[in-house]
Amino acid sequence: MSSSFTSLLHVPTLVIAWIFTLVFAGGPLLWKFLNYRPVTRCALVQAVLNVVATGSWLTLGMAVIAAQEHGLISTPTSVLAMALLLAVAAGSSTLIARWCPDEQS
Repeated sequence: MSSSFTSLLHVPTLVIAWIFTLVFAGGPLLWKFLNYRPVTRCALVQAVLNVVATGSWLTLGMAVIAAQEHGLISTPTSVLAMALLLAVAAGSSTLIARWCPDEQS
């Protein structure tokens, strides 16, 4: 068993997670664009951030869980890593909300 990061990722599950992320995090902006409503720069930045943050959170979260299942890290370390990933995702969306206060809906 290799302990490299890439060996912890299951590619089909990873592809499904990123498709799920694109549909649910980027779908509302695409729907707005297809209905000929204006899309602002801040809405585009927020949609890209949501896709990247959610996809990265799912990818790294799956890697953390796989590492814990393989015995590479302990359960408390796994819980701490997942909490830090969630905090980073929440903090980044808060930063975007502060950059674009007029975009709040």
